[in-house]
Amino acid sequence: MEQQRILIVDDNKDFADVFGDILRSNDYKATSCYSGEQALNLLNEDEYDVVFLDMRMPKMDGVETLKEIRKKLPDITVIIMTGYSVDEMVHKALEAKVSEVIYKPFEIDKVLSLLKSSS
Repeated sequence: MEQQRILIVDDNKDFADVFGDILRSNDYKATSCYSGEQALNLLNEDEYDVVFLDMRMPKMDGVETLKEIRKKLPDITVIIMTGYSVDEMVHKALEAKVSEVIYKPFEIDKVLSLLKSSS
């Protein structure tokens, strides 16, 4: 079976890099980037199966990034990551057809089972 290709988008570089390392150690092909703009460039250059997208980022936030992703890739799985449980932005993300919302800090086992169910 081919490895799922995952894009992690989070302005917290340490978090994105560690999350990528964990996914790679579980046989996923993970790429980390640190802004919405960078994510859109990578999505134009390469194919991904799943995008983990941080909600709150400077310049281009998760909702704006999600809307741009949906224009080009309406069927890609996008999982929003946020540390804020009651959040206007979460509702906007749901309206923009996010696949799932997970709350930080999350348990990696839950994320791995989510990935297995989306493949």
